[in-house]
Amino acid sequence: MLLVKLGVTAIEAPVGTISSSEQVWAYLNEEPVAVGRSAGLARNGLRIGTGKKENWQDLARVLKRLTGRSLDQTITMAYPGAPIRVELKRAQPVQTVFIHFEDRSMGGHDYPPGDNLLALSCTFDLDDPSTILVTGLPQIRSTHRSPKIINEMSRMLVVEKPTFFSFNDLTFQLRLPNSDFVVVGPGTQSRRPSSVGHHFLVKDKDGIEFETILILTPEIIAAPVRQNTGEFLSGTKNPS
Repeated sequence: MLLVKLGVTAIEAPVGTISSSEQVWAYLNEEPVAVGRSAGLARNGLRIGTGKKENWQDLARVLKRLTGRSLDQTITMAYPGAPIRVELKRAQPVQTVFIHFEDRSMGGHDYPPGDNLLALSCTFDLDDPSTILVTGLPQIRSTHRSPKIINEMSRMLVVEKPTFFSFNDLTFQLRLPNSDFVVVGPGTQSRRPSSVGHHFLVKDKDGIEFETILILTPEIIAAPVRQNTGEFLSGTKNPS
């Protein structure tokens, strides 16, 4: 069975240390973002680029020099197309977030307390798994849980689930070779406190603003499974 193996490295540094460093962005290509999306993301305080696998070691050295920290990676396994949610800021209070739309208009909403996430989905062509399509967008997951009815194994169950608020206008898609990487960080407009980039990728620590940079390394791997059980030989069921 072919699965998605997603490595996530989150780096925190004082605002501007990484997002404004051309030493970092010189290794990245910001063109792969769908035509017209890059400018829209930038107006909302987001900056996204892709990097080649062979450039990773050089970029890692630059990041370690800028931050003085090791780059620790978290691995998530998922079925192709299954949602993967990366937590950026937990337990946020009520937030007022404004979005700049593609037609240059702007609108804002109040969102309930919750967690700020980056939702991702990775898919590929079964005939050519060497290229991965990464789709992502910011989401807020409410702290409050509401009862919902679900159908599980032909049984109707009532479970309490959070509400997800998706910023669909900021959906981005990138097509990249297997094992290349994606960098998501705040752009210059993240200095605007009401921007998406500020709410999701900038946090205050004792009066000093820190930015979060995400490095995503999606990879397609083959995982053997036991017949009739859907259980991976490693013992993990239904990864997500």
